[in-house]
Amino acid sequence: MGKSRTRKKSKKSLPLAVSKQFTNIATDYIRQWTQRELSKIQTQASPVCVPYKNGYMVGLYRVVVNPNKTCDLLDHNREFVHRFENKVSAILYAIYYTKKQYYRADQIVYWNSEINKNYTDSLFLRRGIEKARKNRDYDAVDIRQSRLEIAENKLNLAREHISKIHKTAKYYKVWE
Repeated sequence: MGKSRTRKKSKKSLPLAVSKQFTNIATDYIRQWTQRELSKIQTQASPVCVPYKNGYMVGLYRVVVNPNKTCDLLDHNREFVHRFENKVSAILYAIYYTKKQYYRADQIVYWNSEINKNYTDSLFLRRGIEKARKNRDYDAVDIRQSRLEIAENKLNLAREHISKIHKTAKYYKVWE
């Protein structure tokens, strides 16, 4: 039998390196376009909170949620700003700072650093109490127990202050 003239011929494909180069150029263009459009939206008077792959984008700030539920706040240059206990504090800080309400943003950072400090103190003191009990050093247990109570009280007070800040922000609707 003879060859059919109406049979479709296979198309010659581009080399793999050229096709990868085209896709890289296209993805870079799309990435730059989205960054440009997001920066236009984010420089407005009210910052926009956009979910991201591992966190959120609030204004020009990026909130990265860690597996242990803490959040890292990165600025527009992706430089570390602060580590927050929860994402609400991180998002509120970014909103306040974008709206140039620096006093409220500093309050959030202050109380959050108090929470972090007292939480690590309480963890350290708990471990110290366990080690002192194993060594049967009851004087050290008594001293560390009182310090643990003080650290936990300070931790609870700082968490109450942060929750008050969150409630007032919710009441005033600062995100609008």
